[in-house]
Amino acid sequence: LKMAQVTELLEQHLGGDGGGGAIIYRASRRRAEVTAEHLNMNGVAAGHFHSRMSPERKLETQRQFLDGSIRVICATNAFGMGIDKRDVRLVIHADIPGSLENYLQEAGRAGRDAGSAHCVLLYDSDDTEWQHGLQASNRLSKRDIEAMLKALKRLDGQNNRHAQEGERRPVIATTGEILAHDEDEEFESELANQDTKGRTAIAWLEEATLVARGDNQVTIFPSSLKIRGINEARDIVDRALQRDRRYADQLIQIVRRVMNAAADTGISTDELTSVTGLESSQLRKALNDLANLGILDDDSRLTAYMHIATGRGSSSADRYERAAAMEEALVDHMRQQAPDQTGGGEEPLYIREVNQWLLAQGHDSALPVRVTRLLRSLAQTGTELQPGNPNLRLRLVAQERMHVTLNTTWTQLADSAARRRKAARTVLRTLRDSLGTDARGADLLASTTTGELTEALRLDGQITAAVDVSRLLQQALLWLHDQEVIRLNQGMTIMRPAMSIEIRDRRRQFTNADYEPLDLHYTEQTLQVHIMAQYAQTGLESAADALALALDYFTMPREQFTARWMVGRSQDLRRRTTPESYQRIVTSLNNRAQQEIVTQERDGRNTLLLAGPGSGKTRVLVHRIAYLVRVRRENPRSILALAYNRHAAVQIRQRLRELIGDESSGVAVLTCHSLAMRLVGRTFESNQARTDEEASKIFDQILQEATRRLAGRGPGEVEERDELRDRLLGGFRWVLVDEYQDIKKAEYELISALTGQNRGEEDQLNIFAVGDDDQNIYAFSGSSTEYIRRFQEDYKAHESYMTENYRSTRNIIEAANAVIGRAADRLKREHPITVDTGRTLERAGGAWETMDPVAMGRVQ
Repeated sequence: LKMAQVTELLEQHLGGDGGGGAIIYRASRRRAEVTAEHLNMNGVAAGHFHSRMSPERKLETQRQFLDGSIRVICATNAFGMGIDKRDVRLVIHADIPGSLENYLQEAGRAGRDAGSAHCVLLYDSDDTEWQHGLQASNRLSKRDIEAMLKALKRLDGQNNRHAQEGERRPVIATTGEILAHDEDEEFESELANQDTKGRTAIAWLEEATLVARGDNQVTIFPSSLKIRGINEARDIVDRALQRDRRYADQLIQIVRRVMNAAADTGISTDELTSVTGLESSQLRKALNDLANLGILDDDSRLTAYMHIATGRGSSSADRYERAAAMEEALVDHMRQQAPDQTGGGEEPLYIREVNQWLLAQGHDSALPVRVTRLLRSLAQTGTELQPGNPNLRLRLVAQERMHVTLNTTWTQLADSAARRRKAARTVLRTLRDSLGTDARGADLLASTTTGELTEALRLDGQITAAVDVSRLLQQALLWLHDQEVIRLNQGMTIMRPAMSIEIRDRRRQFTNADYEPLDLHYTEQTLQVHIMAQYAQTGLESAADALALALDYFTMPREQFTARWMVGRSQDLRRRTTPESYQRIVTSLNNRAQQEIVTQERDGRNTLLLAGPGSGKTRVLVHRIAYLVRVRRENPRSILALAYNRHAAVQIRQRLRELIGDESSGVAVLTCHSLAMRLVGRTFESNQARTDEEASKIFDQILQEATRRLAGRGPGEVEERDELRDRLLGGFRWVLVDEYQDIKKAEYELISALTGQNRGEEDQLNIFAVGDDDQNIYAFSGSSTEYIRRFQEDYKAHESYMTENYRSTRNIIEAANAVIGRAADRLKREHPITVDTGRTLERAGGAWETMDPVAMGRVQ
């Protein structure tokens, strides 16, 4: 609908051959790109603009917009600063911005030539939810900053294990390397914003005087000059690149920057990108070319952690063999499934089905996460050989489904992967040799240089034929790291700059007082979104009132402004959701006990909800999930809901979608069996079992296998237990279980392993279970109320009760209480079932007192 409105507005205000342009602001990079693509498909020359574009593309897009080559820009708020196009005739905000200041500043780009111009805000209440969610995804919680501090301390302890007090070295690492030591996976971020959030967390640790940042240390490229001056470098480059003057100048800019750098200071790749205008992949090629021309010395130090003969199946050599065999089989399988695929056509690939096939072929260590990593490595292989033109492209369509595009032939892809595996074997052998023949143990730090590794590869003529050795070395190192054969230490900075961080106080923690200024900043952000939404809603009714609101906003004290324009909304303004959404999720429950259960805020508090029949158990579980997603702004992908059967799972999904819309798609709603199959990468085929009894046995075997995996008892995983469990969990933090009284022994053990019941508190997931020990109707198939009775002991849980019945008359409830009250071991013995508050004044027999004059609604 918005796309149609945007197109209509452009036709209305930019139609004809007149001059002028339009800016369409969107809330995310993806939306900006999609809007531009839609307009171009409909005959409107449009470009997109956002912060992730390369400097060259940004400049080119700005130039085209200023000279009129394109009349429409679809942009995030990254566009506008320094852009002075006088004849912008139209500014459209297709999403509300994060504040009224941003809105007026962006709208003010229209009509700077004093000509007629229009500013249009397209408003939908869902936009407010999107803006709240967008801000939440970039927020740092106190837990995030604490996780960063713990990871830094672990890395510092590892690097200074044998150092004396006065000899401690600073941590030199990238954000990714630091967070690799976040063993509890407490730092919440998507890959796309991990570096930004990580650096911000470190800045707040520095603000709290817990750490001190030094200069960035860069080890990703050779930086030792082998020439005496800039003129000598220019002569070498000019002879080699006579026909490419622009690239030659870019190489000389790099040399000049290296020559001018202080001896003790690293050079960031970001800085070199800015100086030269090269993108990151082009910059790596430029640095390699300078090394090949003899201008820079390509002999950087590299270190990596290895495992040597520490137990069956756990050494780096064993891990290499498993990963190499699995990758070769994976390529063969994809070729068999789509033998004629080539030239850019997409083919679907189902991760679990591929994993099932690998298991059947004898690859016992196959798991969906490992299949995914191998696929990504295959895609990266082509990118390194031909930057910008990967052999394989992957597009994640759903959680377990990818679309694969093959841009070459299967033979070329297989050859590239085989060459990279051979190189990886050589690299692994060289690293192993650096440790000496007597080395044994886990996490042994091997040290070598890129020069030594390059020479080892050059000695293998089969590997180096017609291939750039430097690129092949990068591929091999990253593949070994990604498949967890080795763990690159400072070698991971081949691609990125590293920070130098000194731990100033190892004993002090990041406190609430340290976090308070950041918390106040986020509270202000939330308020700004509410004010922006109020402006939009006011403008829908009266443009004059919206103008008055804006004037008051910039002239009144904040308390006076909110008292005038946001009367009675003091609670709303603190919540990261709209009043309408909060009403659906919380207020509509119209039951104080249910509302308290849904809105409980204490992290790490496990809950057992003991509920009676007809009390709304599933409803409360669904609303609790919605509250976590919409109000607390927890990542939907961190939430797992377990239902007793598929019908119940479908019902939970439907109810959740009604409450929070598309955001519900990120929440995993599964049965225990489907969770187990997902964890181990199994599929259930009907021809595997001819009877219900056979099917039950197969399902139980899958449950047991998943439990073993979570407990680290799978094949070849002697020393990978914690890492494997974290990968299998996939970021889950919240587990909610419906009908807990109906679980069986195998399901109980799976849930226990999943939540980390027998692990330390810091390793446990938060569990919220709903059940009724009076309603165990599946005892005949092995379920038992024993597990619900043990819940409090197992999880140190808080018990809540819901005993108001919305379904039955008072007569029925009193009769049921009289019968069940004789059971000695009931968990709800002191909490009898009652009629819900809204029906307390109704007749004891309900409508039957008048409909049945004989029984009058009595129980007989």
